[in-house]
Amino acid sequence: MNSVLLSVAVLALVGWNSAQIPFPRGTCSAAKPGIPADIAVQREAALQNGNEFRRRHGAKPLTVDSTLEAEAQKYAELLASRRTFVRGPQPGQNLIGIPCDNGSKLYPSDPSIPSANVHWYGDFPPYCHNPATAYVPVGAPLGNFATMVWKASEKVGYGAAVASNGLIIIVARYFPEATADPAAVQKNVQCERIP
Repeated sequence: MNSVLLSVAVLALVGWNSAQIPFPRGTCSAAKPGIPADIAVQREAALQNGNEFRRRHGAKPLTVDSTLEAEAQKYAELLASRRTFVRGPQPGQNLIGIPCDNGSKLYPSDPSIPSANVHWYGDFPPYCHNPATAYVPVGAPLGNFATMVWKASEKVGYGAAVASNGLIIIVARYFPEATADPAAVQKNVQCERIP
């Protein structure tokens, strides 16, 4: 199945109107090492679908921050140059490494920034299953979902790079950053979805 059509199907499952987002066309096998040629289109589409996901959980829209974008891009390029995917200690950051032309259901089939947002949105944290008793141990990772919908965050920057081995690295940096403080999680992560 065409990767763009599969991405649209995934977005439809989560209730996103795919007609609103212009997904980049093409296949991963055509990706060349370096920065994706359509990165500006990907960043705009990611801002749109990321803000829709935030709206569903009571968070205000994010704006693009050029410093965060430069940091995210620099880190994506660093990881791509190492041909590896390593999570760093950076709070307020979501990362994904997508193998090119992968057949795995663990990764988005469309290796793009908007598809990474869909993947991160699906990382629903265990404490959201019963938010009345939510408890996040101090120092525990919040997860991608919580970082994306964190109400106090106001800015975002997206970066993407393709490694010579075909691994697509995607980085999103948010500010203000999410924290694992249980009181802050209760205040900033709305588990219930707004239609």
